[in-house]
Amino acid sequence: MNDHWDLDHPFERVIVDTAVAPDPDEVAWINPNIEPGEVRKVITGIPGKTALVYSIDRETGEFLWARPTVYQNVIQSIDGETGKATENPEVIFNALEEERLICPNMHGGKDWEAGAYSPETNTLYYPLRNMCMPTLTTTDPSASHTIYALSVRHELAPGTENLGTVYAISAETGKTVWLHEQRASTTSLVATGGGLLFGGDVNGRFKAYSQETGEVLWEVNLGAPVTGYPITYAVDGTQYVAVSTGISATTSSFLRLTPELKPGFANNLFVFALEYAGP
Repeated sequence: MNDHWDLDHPFERVIVDTAVAPDPDEVAWINPNIEPGEVRKVITGIPGKTALVYSIDRETGEFLWARPTVYQNVIQSIDGETGKATENPEVIFNALEEERLICPNMHGGKDWEAGAYSPETNTLYYPLRNMCMPTLTTTDPSASHTIYALSVRHELAPGTENLGTVYAISAETGKTVWLHEQRASTTSLVATGGGLLFGGDVNGRFKAYSQETGEVLWEVNLGAPVTGYPITYAVDGTQYVAVSTGISATTSSFLRLTPELKPGFANNLFVFALEYAGP
């Protein structure tokens, strides 16, 4: 593992001054009044479980652009001038005993798992899930979520066998810089100033990716779901990356969708030293 200085940004919403030039080929909703390439004081990122990326002017609150990531059918459209979202009427319940396929599911395309941002690449990095939820409104006392009068199941999103993803999205254009997909659900990420992105998954794998390309540069099996937030720090000139493993509230739901993956569930803390191999 190669690195040279620490820059940790495990935030869901990123505050940055950046040129704003959303690419209409990948960005579904764009404010028609923005001047492409204009530098704005922006707050951007994924604020909710639909896994939509939103970018707004943090001084004025003006909506700039938004785009989907993993498959979702909850938001039908967003008004480019106001940022007002319109729900998809086909997933709204009107009575008992109605069933809908809702994507993402209750655990979210994006949930508690931390994303990251690198000012070196001006790119957002997010661990997201391709996961849907067939849902029935019911008063059946055996339903899975009686408190909401709902019976829910979990399944993979249509058209994929991969539950886990890491999306790299340009904060300037909203384009997907690269996309990593895998069977196991991905978990929290941390970016470093040396161009690395560290993150784990529920199958116990902990990886270092290239921030620029998404190439997996290093990988280790920690034996249990990587459910902690990775951090990086330096002591006496040596940089370290630390992460913990163990069970979480959502791990069992993810593993049921990938039954061939059978990690252990030990609670451990792992610390790795990084070596600089540059000029």
